[in-house]
Amino acid sequence: MRRSVLRLSIPFRRPFATASGVVGARELLVLRLEDDDGLVGHGEAAPFEPYDGVPLELVAAALTRGPAGEDAPPQALAAEEMAHLDLAARRAGRALGEPGAEAIAVNCTLDAGPPEEVAERARAAAHEGYACFKLKVGLPDDLERVAAVRAAIGPWPALRLDANGAWDVGQAIETINRLSEHDLQFVEQPCPSLAELGEVRLATDVPIAVDEPVTGPGDVRAAAETGACDVVNVKLASAGGYSAARETLRAASEYGLEAFLSSTFDGPWGIAAALQLAASERLSLACGLATLELFDASLARALAPPKAGLLAVPQGPGLGVVVEPETLAEVLVEEVAA
Repeated sequence: MRRSVLRLSIPFRRPFATASGVVGARELLVLRLEDDDGLVGHGEAAPFEPYDGVPLELVAAALTRGPAGEDAPPQALAAEEMAHLDLAARRAGRALGEPGAEAIAVNCTLDAGPPEEVAERARAAAHEGYACFKLKVGLPDDLERVAAVRAAIGPWPALRLDANGAWDVGQAIETINRLSEHDLQFVEQPCPSLAELGEVRLATDVPIAVDEPVTGPGDVRAAAETGACDVVNVKLASAGGYSAARETLRAASEYGLEAFLSSTFDGPWGIAAALQLAASERLSLACGLATLELFDASLARALAPPKAGLLAVPQGPGLGVVVEPETLAEVLVEEVAA
């Protein structure tokens, strides 16, 4: 088995602003496995230090040492499992995921940029058929941005807010209650901890979603027991892979919590795996997987773009992702044999 790790840097169409800062490019790692018959499987590692605190170099070291073990960061475990599953499914001539929905409802992700600019992008996405929008908040001009986006998309589409833990309890309660007039589907991660989320949830009628503190079934149980949330956002990278994310989704269902899948600006391999998992688990909430369109690179077109707010589920073989060498060369920083 030949093994190598690719480091990619994918530029955004425009700098993406959140409460944590502004991002101009997304760095990712891809594990490439080639068997003796020339079949290749790919697995994506998508750490994002501003979000999960995991340095890219730490994940790269875990993958280049050899097969990632239990002590490796979850993003390395996700890449390891994904590459092996992709290769095995390609050998079998089938998709990685079990048969399910042919397309998944997705939200349009909007950054925390100037209200007028963000509203214009929201208006264009509404014309394209998006029925769900996720808007980054956690900055001083939140009130203006949320009002502008709601006015741009109209009264019907679902509007979610994501603060990425930017507020303390008092700020969260005050801000959410002021913004509730804009008919919010939920507010994601208004505060950093589960205990804080529980306090906020008791003080507002707007549903609360949890993201960063939940990476596995045990975290779902803790969130349920503390009354921290109504909704769980699950990511393959931070969960540690396809199987772990599936277990986390099923744990949410067992505790009566709604759940959806999203990416942290993942590449096409991570998005494809999440789409196949969402289809297999028949998720009903719109998923945060329409983020490839934020990139300015040919790699972003490795999967079909959303149509009327739906993303087609790749049908395989494996992940169903084909990336031409010249497309990869555009964003390849280095390739290291492992």
